[in-house]
Amino acid sequence: MVYVDPKNLGYEPFWKKWLAGRSSKSEREWLTQLYEKYIPSCIDMIIEGIVDGKQGEKMKTITPLTNLNLVSRLHNLSSLLVLRFDEIL
Repeated sequence: MVYVDPKNLGYEPFWKKWLAGRSSKSEREWLTQLYEKYIPSCIDMIIEGIVDGKQGEKMKTITPLTNLNLVSRLHNLSSLLVLRFDEIL
């Protein structure tokens, strides 16, 4: 068994696996656009305190967070919302 620290692995593999599981090609393209626009900059702001390329103050959190944890939570919520949206249409 090989253990890789989440800080070294990052969240990209988790994102790609989750995206590959989506059924619709148009949905994958739409989610990719949203992901590339918002996720890296939001994670930088929350975890590192970087806003617009400038170092600021890190956000205070109640529990320790990793970038993988944040992306995992986002995917869980997104899966529920996208599922509900598909049911409505």
